Amino acid sequence: MRFISTILVIIISMLLRVDDALFSAPSHQTDGITDATAILNIQPQPLPPVGEPFIDPVFGTTITRLTDATSNNTFGTHIYSQLQAFSADSQYVLLIENDEYTVRRLADFSRVPLDTRAWNAPRRHPTQADTIVHFDSNDDMVVRLQFTNIESGTTETVFTFPPQYQFIRNNQSFDELSEDGRWLAGMLTRDDGESVIFSLDLENRVLGVELAIGDLYADACLPDPQWGILEPDWIGVSPLGNTLVVQWERDGIERCSGLETFDLQSGEFIGRVYDGHQHGDLGVTEDGREFFMTFELSSPMDNNRPAIGMRMLPGEATVSEPIYLLVIDWADDGHISCRGPHGVCLVTQGGWPDDGWTPFEKELFLISTDGAVQRLTHHRSSSCGYWVQPRASMSHDGRYVIFASDWALETGADGCSASELGQGEAYIIDLQAGR
Repeated sequence: MRFISTILVIIISMLLRVDDALFSAPSHQTDGITDATAILNIQPQPLPPVGEPFIDPVFGTTITRLTDATSNNTFGTHIYSQLQAFSADSQYVLLIENDEYTVRRLADFSRVPLDTRAWNAPRRHPTQADTIVHFDSNDDMVVRLQFTNIESGTTETVFTFPPQYQFIRNNQSFDELSEDGRWLAGMLTRDDGESVIFSLDLENRVLGVELAIGDLYADACLPDPQWGILEPDWIGVSPLGNTLVVQWERDGIERCSGLETFDLQSGEFIGRVYDGHQHGDLGVTEDGREFFMTFELSSPMDNNRPAIGMRMLPGEATVSEPIYLLVIDWADDGHISCRGPHGVCLVTQGGWPDDGWTPFEKELFLISTDGAVQRLTHHRSSSCGYWVQPRASMSHDGRYVIFASDWALETGADGCSASELGQGEAYIIDLQAGR
């Protein structure tokens, strides 16, 4: 809890007005703002029609509303910040609309006719632009990994799991493949009820790791004194396919805590990258080193405020030390996505505007691994429910950014009045518009 005297509030408010007055909004189309100190208040921007680009009045970026789901009393969005929404050639985008997975063409936003009802945990193939990788439905007790060609609509089963595995665990199994498309990881339910972490080599069509949660707790891990055996929050593969990565629900430096890495073939523990479970994402520096970027609760730069930092993979026996990049203000609903070019990540910043408007409040911005920023837009969302948290993600080539919003900071009506998880739309920023 932060306490500020009435006098300080008045002084800060005056400073904010001065900074805002001194900052001149762009009069032309730009790719954003690189000044990390400017305080940028939201300027009026009516809810845009579908498919009509507009220029953000503060940042100069070009934004287009992609979906019209709220007219059907539902939501339209991409899946998640850690998941790539765009195809490898940036021609298609994967969405959720009207409670079903959809694919649209970026050229004209037209919907590709696909039957996606049986898809589980879909994601883009990182090298095959026309391919969605997904599991089949959990309607039977056979788990299949499948490739669907989005133009032909044909589906191929590329791997059938051994018969002892009966169900795929969706929440733990929807993370990215390795960048070369070879490795995938997740969690299965076995016929004895045991949860099993796995890695799958798609190049050779064979399982790598098969690591039962019960076996871990019978050996290296101790049950939590309050909650007992805790399962992973998410499971993935490091971007370059070097390690299996497991994010546990428990914080700390004991085994089965924080963000741990394992050998993809043997399941041997390698190291711990992070001792918490804040939102973050795996990325690669420009010189080819893997990292995890997240929100650190404090830093030597300012012990009273959080910072964006990165920790190098594969981790240490206890935990990797953070490399601090940028001090930010306290906020809620923040997400990080490193789905774009190497050396840069995309941050969705929340905010607590009641304590005064600060840099990056309610913004989407790019941050490089050297700490440089490129501020893109105010997302204008209330973030009142999961489906209207912006959770922004970026295309492989760095051209497109996608985010969700109910536009409530403009309209005054949030998207949770009709649905607890929120109703909003998907928006796309084109960072090469007009070039």
